[in-house]
Amino acid sequence: MSELTGPRWLAALRGYPDFRRLWGAHLVSALGTGVTVLAIPLLAAVVLHASPLEVGILTALNAVPHVLFSLVAGALIDRWPQRPVLVLTDFGRAICLGAVPVLGLFDLLSMPVLYGVVLLVQTQTVVNDLASASMVPRVLPSAMLGAGNSAISVNGSVAGIAGNGLGGGLVQLVGATVAIAVDAVSYICSGVLLLFLRSPELVAARISGRRGIIGDIRSGLAYVLKDRVLVALCLSSGIGAFAVAIRDSSLVLALVPELHFSAGLVGLLAMLAGVGGVVGGLLANWAATRFGFGRSVMVAILTTAAAIALLMAPFGVVPAVLVGIGQFVGGVSGAVYAIGQLTMRQLVTPPDLLGRVNAVRRFLVYALFPVGGLVGGLGGARLGSRSMLLVAAAVMAISVLPLIRGNVAGAEGHPR
Repeated sequence: MSELTGPRWLAALRGYPDFRRLWGAHLVSALGTGVTVLAIPLLAAVVLHASPLEVGILTALNAVPHVLFSLVAGALIDRWPQRPVLVLTDFGRAICLGAVPVLGLFDLLSMPVLYGVVLLVQTQTVVNDLASASMVPRVLPSAMLGAGNSAISVNGSVAGIAGNGLGGGLVQLVGATVAIAVDAVSYICSGVLLLFLRSPELVAARISGRRGIIGDIRSGLAYVLKDRVLVALCLSSGIGAFAVAIRDSSLVLALVPELHFSAGLVGLLAMLAGVGGVVGGLLANWAATRFGFGRSVMVAILTTAAAIALLMAPFGVVPAVLVGIGQFVGGVSGAVYAIGQLTMRQLVTPPDLLGRVNAVRRFLVYALFPVGGLVGGLGGARLGSRSMLLVAAAVMAISVLPLIRGNVAGAEGHPR
């Protein structure tokens, strides 16, 4: 485990030029994605006059490829070289998103077309995300994985804050279709950066035998099921995603109709989660070095559960203060958790299985997330949205149990 703590890991990463290129590509594309997260729903609602049901379908389609294609994509990632996959999926997403303003010019945009664009972009995102997670161990030594994952996590948090703000401004100034074109350009820039990766390790992993894709998927599932640490990490991630979905589907309704927060205050408080994510990304490597990956992940889960409970604002103080603390602390602990469990998976998984192992975890997360959203909505109608936040906190706390059962704290993420 690295002895580098605090800001020193930023300086250490300067010694790995391929990682710098990967990091830069991720930052550029994440900024563009932050723009599109706002621009696509606004395009649907304002330009295409979509109904609430159509916007709901559009939102749901973002998750569908992750459920349908994660396991297949993981098997393919273990067969293919990662650099061409990353470059092609970046350019592919640029083409899909770039088609939106072109079609808009000729008045050819419609909701079915937008559905198709979202499906194609998210399908490529599945492949790109899995390839990126498999790439990091190929461009950094094991001792630097925590630092590398922290740097990428900070990218996402910063881009989420800046990208959403930039997206809102661009939509207001130049319209939603032009704002989406900005994301297309960001993917082109990302793909160009990735073309310059030079590591000799960027080769396809060798798959023994000729099992075919189905056989590869089965072998990946079998490997996860026989490894107590990986089983624990995947189950904990799935339960945690279920809890987060309950929280997300309940939070706005708890804050606005029940606590009478204004929309502006809700947005300001949401930004605190992004700020917390930046802080958590900066602290995660220190926490893992000081306490071990396993312990830091478990503490992060329990801290997140407490942060969700604070969102209820159950005590006799200013509710916004409690919600703000909950958002910030949840952002910190969420980043520490995400970085720690990803680094552990990278350390304990052989390189030729990493794509499939990460795919199993992604499948569980995206399969359980919509179920959690449904539970949050139905439960909120019966019990109230603030009560469902307490349910979400309890479920999040339960997600630590697989880690205890799997003795993840004892594993500490050492390479096998």
